[in-house]
Amino acid sequence: MRIAIPVDESGKVVSMFGSAPAFLIVDTEKGEKETVPNLNSCGGCSVGCSGGKSPADLLAENNVDVLLIEKLPKEPFMKLARRGIVVYQLPTDVKSADEAVELFKKKELKVLYLPAS
Repeated sequence: MRIAIPVDESGKVVSMFGSAPAFLIVDTEKGEKETVPNLNSCGGCSVGCSGGKSPADLLAENNVDVLLIEKLPKEPFMKLARRGIVVYQLPTDVKSADEAVELFKKKELKVLYLPAS
């Protein structure tokens, strides 16, 4: 399984999606981690992406199965859903990607069936 987590330049978990500086992708089967820069970000997904690649497309191209994030607006949620990427909600106090992955593995995260408004 490939899990994506939005992170800043130092690897700290951030609550942004469209404007996140990067995504840490963790392959739970291989035990590998890779940071994928969000270079094509248009600065957010509330109005759609006109000048760059959608972060949802970026994650799909990297074969991501799951996104772990604090909250997500409707538009990117729908883009991820159309690409078959399941979104799980992180608690607001999670700052480390390792902690986020552990919570996921322990099945302590909720699936976001409805996008944040």
